[in-house]
Amino acid sequence: MEKRILGRTGLEVSVIGFGAMTIGGVFGAVDDSESIRALNTAVDKGINFIDTSDAYGSGHSEEVLARFLRERSDRDQILICTKGGNNMVTRQLNFTPDYIQNCVESSLKRLGLETIDLYLLHNPGVDNIENEDSFDLLDAFVEEGKIRHWGVSVNTVPECELTIKNGRPAVMQMEYNFLEREPEMVFEKATKSDIGIIARVPFKRGFFTGRFKEGHTFAEGDIRALLLTPENMKKFKVRLDKLQEISNEIGMSTAELALRFCISNNNVATVATGIRTAQQSSQNAAFGGALPAELIEKLRNL
Repeated sequence: MEKRILGRTGLEVSVIGFGAMTIGGVFGAVDDSESIRALNTAVDKGINFIDTSDAYGSGHSEEVLARFLRERSDRDQILICTKGGNNMVTRQLNFTPDYIQNCVESSLKRLGLETIDLYLLHNPGVDNIENEDSFDLLDAFVEEGKIRHWGVSVNTVPECELTIKNGRPAVMQMEYNFLEREPEMVFEKATKSDIGIIARVPFKRGFFTGRFKEGHTFAEGDIRALLLTPENMKKFKVRLDKLQEISNEIGMSTAELALRFCISNNNVATVATGIRTAQQSSQNAAFGGALPAELIEKLRNL
């Protein structure tokens, strides 16, 4: 598995990361035993970066990770990223120092860690970044050894641009995939500012795997239903069909093509891929190579 340096953190991360939102239960019921098998398989296949949040299943994802980490003799080779400030149950965002302090302390307990490798504010808006809510607190946590590095996970290009302008966050996480390509222009700026880039949602919540057809009914509690509405699926299908055409031509699945498209951007250090099963861990880990330049150009010209 290729590894890249995550900006000025110096962390050497696998180009494919394990997105642990899935094992928190936000996509429907989960089997914790299968989640742990998926985590073990991922690490055995070369994935060393795991991305989670206190919001994923109200801490359940972190608790499952703690069980997994206790089983690994190579724990020191596994990098853990978690986040705080976004309550996915109440839909409330809070980045005040008091709230984030509690988030960090609680995550440390749930994960069973003394130090979190990377801590991200989970979806701060423009005002939070401008006001630098909790930035000083996170710097203090670095000094205390509770976290090694910190950054932000954001949702819009203006938030990315403001993060780069501010310069204090060492890492920026943003959605980037075959459909959402606008962040490319700010990723290059971030690299020049030595800010590490984590891409997320490479499969557009599973849509680019081809598993979801128009009329698909999601299980109760599956948050993918909020994005993959019938209207959106119809709109996204235009891009998926184009991806499928190339996929058929070259004998590569749309999932592999979509993931390798993200990895082919050298400004991206790692891509957080949602994984629920050991089979998915093996599959995603096998998609770790960049695409040929001519194929990238073809995809861009669609």
